[in-house]
Amino acid sequence: MQIGISNYSVHLQDGLKPDREYLKSQENQKEDRKVFHRDSLKVSQLSKNREILMDKIKHTVMQSAASFSDMKAGILKEVREEKGQYGYCDVVNACGLSYARLYAEIEQRHERDAYNKADGTSLTKEEEIEWLDIQYEQEVEWQKSCAGIAAQGQVIQGNIPEMPTKEMEELEDSFYQAKDAYRKLYRESGQAGKPLVLQNYMFGSGRMYEVLNRLGNLKERVE
Repeated sequence: MQIGISNYSVHLQDGLKPDREYLKSQENQKEDRKVFHRDSLKVSQLSKNREILMDKIKHTVMQSAASFSDMKAGILKEVREEKGQYGYCDVVNACGLSYARLYAEIEQRHERDAYNKADGTSLTKEEEIEWLDIQYEQEVEWQKSCAGIAAQGQVIQGNIPEMPTKEMEELEDSFYQAKDAYRKLYRESGQAGKPLVLQNYMFGSGRMYEVLNRLGNLKERVE
């Protein structure tokens, strides 16, 4: 005797009636195996997609406006922990070192592999350096603005007779001198196999730093 259930046949000995519950369980097991196989394929594909996505993320550079300021803040934190405080000379050096370190990271990264922007288009080393330059320019403007606001407050309070305009311009020049000096130090350190570390360079005059350091609470302005 032969009976058909779904897509397969079951043979029974003559005189025996089909056990419907058993046959139903067999059919359910077959369907479960299909579902398991389908889900396994889905998980496998999701895993492959995840690997592709992670690889893409590794080769995508997110240009963060905070990267420069974060590095500078970390350097100044180390200076404060070592010396108890820091002045504008330390700020200028920290900015120069931050630029050189980020510049080094860009060069080393592009030597190893190609990278993309967040939108998937190709990202060149020159574009990253241009973005770093923009961050540096913004930092210089921020430092000048903070010093200017502090100076205005001191003038209003009668603590200084007038705005230290000359010192403000000298401060701006000092930041760009620091950028060039630390770029040069980066090249020299790389050739000598030495680490790129903070220096006690004096960019600008001692009088400029003396005037600027008296303007107010430096710690609150530069972090």
